[in-house]
Amino acid sequence: MTANRTPAFSYRLGLNQPRSSPTVRRLTEMADMVGRDTAGALRIEVFPESRLGPDPQMLADMRAGQLEYFVAGATLGDLAPTSALPLLPFAFAHSAAVFAALDGALGERIRSELAGHGIHAFRHCLQNGFHHLTTANRPIATAADLKGVKIRSPGGAIAREFFAEFGAEAGYVPFSEMYAALQQGRFDGQSEPLGVVLALRLYEVQGCLSLTGHWWSGFTVLANGAAWRALPADMRTIVEGHLERAALLQRQDTEQINAAGAEELARLGMRVVTADCDSFRNALGPLYARWRDKAGADGWRLLRAYAGELPA
Repeated sequence: MTANRTPAFSYRLGLNQPRSSPTVRRLTEMADMVGRDTAGALRIEVFPESRLGPDPQMLADMRAGQLEYFVAGATLGDLAPTSALPLLPFAFAHSAAVFAALDGALGERIRSELAGHGIHAFRHCLQNGFHHLTTANRPIATAADLKGVKIRSPGGAIAREFFAEFGAEAGYVPFSEMYAALQQGRFDGQSEPLGVVLALRLYEVQGCLSLTGHWWSGFTVLANGAAWRALPADMRTIVEGHLERAALLQRQDTEQINAAGAEELARLGMRVVTADCDSFRNALGPLYARWRDKAGADGWRLLRAYAGELPA
């Protein structure tokens, strides 16, 4: 950023991810490049680790115009119902298919729903990855092993319904409080990608890792609509270009971390098992029927165009 220049626009970006994560690193690079290419006229400050509050508060602040940018996880279902569809259990087999959907027509539908609430959603989402289960003492080898287990989940209706199908209870604490909640035994386990388990050192408070890949999750970069429109067109073009670059690099970074995660967590002392995923899939017919009805014919058609055959 050009030194000693007072920016015409000073914006903040809030997210819950660890400071050391690829997400924060790439978004910080983006902010620096935006400052450079606008000659200091637009300053974006990145606030990781929920420093601006938990996700529901940051989302509310962004909608109210008190925060310009927010990186959302699985918190948008009430505003954009279609945003829940990529999170359906076992809907996608790999990240490339998810991003084809979100960069394409399914993402356009989600972005249109958010625009109806005064939110500008950037096209290129960020990677979190496929979720697996960790538990304190007993691995989840089959769906039956979830009965009676209390799991910290990212929140949202799909997570609640998924775990309820197997007699488990899904609860929520903010991302920044997860380690303490698991350490204190408030939850038996949790659902996140392997990179998160490593970044938050959850292997210190969870002894078992069950490889399930039960659903995918990512992050959507959002802007308050009025704040976004207040920027001159050339600044918006600069931001979009650098956010696209940051997103594509962050996807690669995170994919590499997740791919090596099981081996690294085993090295760090976790007991790693590969779960019987068919035992989960075979029980999901009622959940899929409910979400097919919620999505409507058009939404379900868009999902199937990218995901292919879905659990019956």
